Amino acid sequence: MNPSESSRSRAAFVLLSAALAAVAVILGFLTTLRAHAQSAQATGEPRPSFEVASIKLCREREDSHLTILPNRLTVRNQPVEFLIKLAYGQDLGEFGFRMLRDKQLVGGPDWMYGHLSGYDGYDVDAKVEDSLAAKLAKLRCGSFFGGTCEYRGQMLLMLQSLLAERFKLKVRRDIKQLPVYALVVAKGGPKFLHAKFETSDDPAHRADPTLPRPAGPPCPTDMRCWHNYGSMALVVDILSWMSDIGRPVLDRTGLEGGYYLELQYAPQRLTAAASTDNAPPPGPVGPSIFTALERQLGLKLKPTKGPVESIVIEHIERPTEN
Repeated sequence: MNPSESSRSRAAFVLLSAALAAVAVILGFLTTLRAHAQSAQATGEPRPSFEVASIKLCREREDSHLTILPNRLTVRNQPVEFLIKLAYGQDLGEFGFRMLRDKQLVGGPDWMYGHLSGYDGYDVDAKVEDSLAAKLAKLRCGSFFGGTCEYRGQMLLMLQSLLAERFKLKVRRDIKQLPVYALVVAKGGPKFLHAKFETSDDPAHRADPTLPRPAGPPCPTDMRCWHNYGSMALVVDILSWMSDIGRPVLDRTGLEGGYYLELQYAPQRLTAAASTDNAPPPGPVGPSIFTALERQLGLKLKPTKGPVESIVIEHIERPTEN
């Protein structure tokens, strides 16, 4: 090896060592965040908190708004119900974040619920301590609600602290055996294990399949269409929100990781309209969500009973404004 090659090799080694050291620091910080979050929830030790926060009753009835950044949480005209559903939602890691569903939040006074007239809407400005904000800003987060956001868990814990400190919120987790659907693999097996979407020319999209993809094919009139990359945990959460399903859905597929999923189905109101003799259906009618899951994805919804978790509000107060 000549001197110039030796010099280049040493330079490359130095750069690689520096890169690995930087990765180690970031991974160490992430591990610390996750460990702190798990420890706080398991042992009841104090959760991380915002450095300072202002909470005021919104009197102008302005448009609702939410912004979450590494250094700040900003809320405009949101009911406390929304804040609790956000704080105790489900972090799905690389597959995003889902807030609590309506039936997962139990109890509490009328003034905290947004669907009731006369609810209280609040403006919140909460600031993260500068040194922590600088660390969070270095973490990967394309969107707080979609895909990977490495500081999501930290912000949720700080919001839980804010609710406890300023609204005197006390909650407990309750699990009951209720009627549910179990999402299982249908006879013949899943039909999406080798499916792929058309990829973007952007290298970032090829490297991270959770990033937004080009729009899927047009959805037929009056149909509902999925064109998503997600886990079975995300699928059962989406199904649990659907009025056509009508009950919680639990993952019993045994399938791990993420998959490319495409699905087309007709909402129940259209399939019901097609079965009446009084009027023709308002548009082309396709399979129900139950039929579409089995035919198109090889999955089946099986009625059963299972554990359903909810957050029960034991105590809450209106905050003192500042």
